[in-house]
Amino acid sequence: MALPGVILLIIFIYGRPQEFNERLATLPFLYLWLGMAFAGMGAEIGMGKARLKAAPHLKASVFILFWSLFTLGIFNPSELSGNAVIISVTWILFFVVGHSTESLKGFQKLTGTVLAMGLFVATVAVHQGFSSFQCIAMVPIPGARADTGIPDGRSCDSYRDCRDDPTADPETEYLCERIGLFQTTTITAGRVRWRGVLQDPNELALTAGISLPFAFAFFEQKRTFSRLLILVYALLMIGTCIVLTQSRGGQLVFTTVLGVYFIKKYGLKGAVIGAVCALPLILLGGRGSQEAEESANERSEILAEGLMIWRAFPLTGCGFRQFTEHFWLTAHNAYLLAISELGPFGFFAWLSMIYLTFKISLTALKRYENVPGPTAASIKAWATALMASFAGMLVGIFFLSFTYHYVLWIYFGLSSALYFAIRGADPTFKVQLDRKDVFRIIGIELALVTAIFGYVKSKGLM
Repeated sequence: MALPGVILLIIFIYGRPQEFNERLATLPFLYLWLGMAFAGMGAEIGMGKARLKAAPHLKASVFILFWSLFTLGIFNPSELSGNAVIISVTWILFFVVGHSTESLKGFQKLTGTVLAMGLFVATVAVHQGFSSFQCIAMVPIPGARADTGIPDGRSCDSYRDCRDDPTADPETEYLCERIGLFQTTTITAGRVRWRGVLQDPNELALTAGISLPFAFAFFEQKRTFSRLLILVYALLMIGTCIVLTQSRGGQLVFTTVLGVYFIKKYGLKGAVIGAVCALPLILLGGRGSQEAEESANERSEILAEGLMIWRAFPLTGCGFRQFTEHFWLTAHNAYLLAISELGPFGFFAWLSMIYLTFKISLTALKRYENVPGPTAASIKAWATALMASFAGMLVGIFFLSFTYHYVLWIYFGLSSALYFAIRGADPTFKVQLDRKDVFRIIGIELALVTAIFGYVKSKGLM
């Protein structure tokens, strides 16, 4: 009974309907769907249809929640109330997605929703990328972010055409961008994007790319013509979307998810298949060399600043959402953001959630490798798909401030949901952190910090 509310919540997070329909802007959809999800959970527990269980990630997630509030309370208590809502919603999103189902069918509904929304935003982006340029008046839209404007219907080649037109409002700032469906617009002279948490082209590319393995999983379980069409459509649409975002990180994500999926399924032959599928995107995507070089130099500077922030606050970090209080840009690297804002303890907990996400999939694949039957086949298909998706996620977030992003925490929730779905079919299945895992995570933590330090040192920035 919790599943409908969670599905609507995912649709809301991705779709942002209140941003293109003003009549919906005043409705508190986030809290409505969260309330619906919790009411469904309560009803199932009350009727004895479900028991409240702890996902393997739960302890780490709770630590991140309270550690974030603790560090914020120390360093910037004036922002505690507002930011407490942000981190709480992030955590609740993980919790409701991860505890919404205990069956493989329910898990398929969750991943089907994520795939559908990934295809939706990719399709809108592709349409947007091939539309005409128009003038955009930069005026506030209810429920939208500040850098969103309203197309006024005038065609243009540059923003000067909009500004110098006699009909232009001299008090209004104008941009010249492509206009897409649902009043969406490109940014930076043609880079496609969506809205809300996917308004950044790089975040759109990542989110679309990591949904692709779910299309493979659906086809693998039932090889029908309709599912083949969905798979082909997903490959073409998501690949084209990533090209139009001009995101180099998106290219790496697309290549990674295909590589991990095909190598896991077919070994070395799979590597060749993945490379062939990714080659057109690698050849067509990305930005100009000068712009790319400037972006790389800026990111190197940010990495150095992030390490210096952590050096100033070695135990606690500088506090949740406080990076920009010390530097004028955000981290553009989820790992750096975690260590600089949350310190080594928060970083360990955050890495633990990533580690457990992979451990669940890998444990399932090993346990059911030689087990016959449709249930084992379904478990292996979804474990492989989630592992490929999250491998792409780990690559993409190296270039994005994704530490607390809703999409990342939805995928943490999907990992928990897969764990409970497997336990629903096999109650003896269990995954938890042991002592060896703790030492491995500490090793990963040290390796990441050392690698970032070595990189910025080689650039002469420290």
